[in-house]
Amino acid sequence: MRFLPLATSLLLLGPVTAQFFGPGLSWAGTSGNGTRSFVPTCQNLRVTAVPGETVTLTIWGDPQAPFALFAATSGSQCLVFPGINNGLVLDFPVETVLFGVLTQQSPCLACPPGMEPLQIPIPNGLPPGTALSVQAASIGNRALAFTTAITATI
Repeated sequence: MRFLPLATSLLLLGPVTAQFFGPGLSWAGTSGNGTRSFVPTCQNLRVTAVPGETVTLTIWGDPQAPFALFAATSGSQCLVFPGINNGLVLDFPVETVLFGVLTQQSPCLACPPGMEPLQIPIPNGLPPGTALSVQAASIGNRALAFTTAITATI
């Protein structure tokens, strides 16, 4: 008798937890510093960038989904646009850095299935305190959304 209520609740909760993930953004530096989120929220994750390192910035979402990567010098807002989940965290002016399609499949079973890793070298000679904020937009779980933002500071 206990099995039936447990099985029923698992069936009802299964689709809800599957919708938890949206497009995501991750930062992995060769210095060992990194951060990531697969839950699109109006959040700005902080990370330390080391001059001379190479960073792998990965955009996550549905396979073959289009994406756009944006950059600014800071991120402190949550500007919502109709038809796009989450909000723009980056402060103006915002620059479009790159756009494309998520062409690679993720080997991670707990991650969104599509991904696109980008290699970004951090130049030597940047003064301490230099900051760059990045945020992407893509389709995750069949919904268009902004990712969380990531701000890297030297």
